[in-house]
Amino acid sequence: MRGIWLFILLGIILLQDVYAQESNPIRFFGRASYYAEAFHGRRTASGEKFDIYKFSAAHRTIPFGTKVKVTNLHNGKAVILKINDRGPHVKTRIIDLSKAAAKAIDLMRFGAARVAIEVVNGKDIVLGPVRSFFQSNDVQNTALYLPGNTYNYWGHMKNPEGFGFQIAAHTDLVSAREICQALILKGVKEVYLQVGTLREGKLYRIMLHQYPSRQSAEEEMACLRDLGLNGFIRPY
Repeated sequence: MRGIWLFILLGIILLQDVYAQESNPIRFFGRASYYAEAFHGRRTASGEKFDIYKFSAAHRTIPFGTKVKVTNLHNGKAVILKINDRGPHVKTRIIDLSKAAAKAIDLMRFGAARVAIEVVNGKDIVLGPVRSFFQSNDVQNTALYLPGNTYNYWGHMKNPEGFGFQIAAHTDLVSAREICQALILKGVKEVYLQVGTLREGKLYRIMLHQYPSRQSAEEEMACLRDLGLNGFIRPY
């Protein structure tokens, strides 16, 4: 009789542990990229052949065969895939996705994006696109984006001085950040989000570079045009 009660008690503890894991999933955050098509058909570190049309990924430490949910934090789109390779070899990236997985979360547009990774092992879990439980307020939660402040692409507050180029402005934060990401991938090193206000909410100005004076900014307008961009000079 005592053994039966111990068995029941153990079952309750295990159920509580599973419930706790589901209620408070462990997430890893970082930047994701995807494999080039040249790797299609090659052997992965797990021994499987890499297939760009299957939902798989490379991670440095997560065990092979583990299913994970990857959520693109720029748009909330999510996909479940299987870890079958080691990587990425670029230190600034946390995971490399197959082409199919990258398409599912709209990663192909910019080549890289900030993501959340969550282990979701289970017999009934199917690989492929899934509904994300990230709400719109959670998608971009790396900064408060307070009016009057200026931030870099990753949401860290900055204090650029002097003048810069304003090339666009959006009332939608996700759209503004997508422009910033595209500029960074083009090689623009100084990209900022300057937060203003409108009657209906916030305004996110996309700003480039910083110059000590308006005259010095005007002298660099040609560089802006070389990037195929149009804008005007604005003080920070």
